Amino acid sequence: MNPHPFHHGKVFIAGLLALAFASPAWAGLHKCVDEKNRTYYQDKPCQEMMATRLPNSLATMGAKEENRAFFWKATGGKGTFYLLGSLHFGAKSPINLPQMVTKAFNEADVLVVEADIETVSGKEMARVTRGKGLYADNGKLEDHIKPVTWKKTVEIANKVGFDEEALHPLKPWLATFTLTNQSFKQQGYTAEFGIDNLLIQRAQGKKPVMELESIEAEIDLIDQFSDQEQEQMLLQTLKRLSQGADYHKDIINAWEEGDAEAMDLSVRQSFDPGPLGSKLYKTFLLDRNERMANRLVDLANDGRTYFVVVGADHLGGEKGILKLLAQKGYSITQP
Repeated sequence: MNPHPFHHGKVFIAGLLALAFASPAWAGLHKCVDEKNRTYYQDKPCQEMMATRLPNSLATMGAKEENRAFFWKATGGKGTFYLLGSLHFGAKSPINLPQMVTKAFNEADVLVVEADIETVSGKEMARVTRGKGLYADNGKLEDHIKPVTWKKTVEIANKVGFDEEALHPLKPWLATFTLTNQSFKQQGYTAEFGIDNLLIQRAQGKKPVMELESIEAEIDLIDQFSDQEQEQMLLQTLKRLSQGADYHKDIINAWEEGDAEAMDLSVRQSFDPGPLGSKLYKTFLLDRNERMANRLVDLANDGRTYFVVVGADHLGGEKGILKLLAQKGYSITQP
């Protein structure tokens, strides 16, 4: 039988960080060109002869030709930020970061991450999660969600190679993490080679590591949702995981293009319309973006240079961290 995910703290935390990273919905995304020959993206068709429809893969997008990385510099006030959009899971070998990213990392005074996965052991994660992620009094997941949702959950569990029996005591949000982790593992991705983890390892003994959010606070954030809201979260994840390998492949392709606005649009499209989908999007992304941006500004008051690694879905958009920092007086450039 598969062990519960929080028995492996690093894997569980990476799944927690990756949960809100929605699968790109390229079917509705258009690449457009304005009158000054600048490229932009929107979810509606562009004017005739001024656009091309994006394929499932982003290999033909112009950003890669410009050699852009998912990396920005923010200057202003007393401090400087380097901001790198992260993939919390990596493939079979470490991602080779561009030289300019490595140089900025080496020169920075402090590494800032969403959550420091090196500080939480599997034992600690089990302690934090067991009372919140499992049903008490022998409750079962299938009794708290609709029969059709349970049927789909079992179907995806079988598809990703996870034992159905191990799902029974899990609340919907923990089942979501479990299946997401298992899907990543099946496709050959691991938290060990996630960008966050790689940079945390490089920082050991060389520079301090600070986190923007605690793992326990993130779990509390998710556990507050009602059964209905957690079921919506689970359904959204099941829909994404049904795409199989294409889900993970498109995420990596989007990151390689270094285009935060295209990433933001795809993420927004992937949340289901309606009140529940809107609440999940606001809770997982918008509210956290604002808290993280405020925290960064507070940190920068000491005048140091910070190398910041957060999920790539937190950077772009009108309410992403980049725009929020710009509104606070920072100059944002993409090296």
